[in-house]
Amino acid sequence: MDGKVEIKICGLTRTDEARYLNETGVDYAGFVFYEKSKRNIKKDRAVEIMSELDKGIKRVAVTVSPDMALIEMIENSGFDIIQVHGDISDCCLEKCGIPVWRALNVTDIDDLYQKLRFFEQNNPEIYKKTIGIVIDAPAYGSGKPFDWNEKIKLPCHLEKQMILAGGLDACNVKEGIRLFEPDIVDVSSSVEGKDGKSYERIREFVNAVKT
Repeated sequence: MDGKVEIKICGLTRTDEARYLNETGVDYAGFVFYEKSKRNIKKDRAVEIMSELDKGIKRVAVTVSPDMALIEMIENSGFDIIQVHGDISDCCLEKCGIPVWRALNVTDIDDLYQKLRFFEQNNPEIYKKTIGIVIDAPAYGSGKPFDWNEKIKLPCHLEKQMILAGGLDACNVKEGIRLFEPDIVDVSSSVEGKDGKSYERIREFVNAVKT
């Protein structure tokens, strides 16, 4: 970690949320392509929102076990990164032309290191194209963190970005940064109001990270 912790706001569904991200100076905007998620979004809507984002904000497509058709749609829609939960075949990865964030849903530090070893040893093509590891809660989209009782760090030889996700909010993000020293923090549930993302909650979260 170089000192600056970058910020990803995930699960955008409305065009005014792009303005919230522009004004608060976040680094990544996440769009969920997963039908079972309440934040699931269609391609045309995502493209419309992305057109309102500042150019410096990177666009992340969040997927669960994507097939080739979804990967091609994501590439052709102007996304910078694909975030993969679940599984993905080597065949799909061979044709994937944008960087990958691999999400691991973990319960504690032992579970994380076991999954990292399996990922590194058994998925060489996915590993090679992966630039970041998303350390997420056991249940994707639950808004609850994994066990924070021990410090975790990615092994140095992995040379991947660490993205801390799962249950982060303005109250606990400082402790998460202190414990895990992530490159990026990823938030969704805690910055939402009654109808989508809340400007005030995003600003509060961003201020907590920056201070």
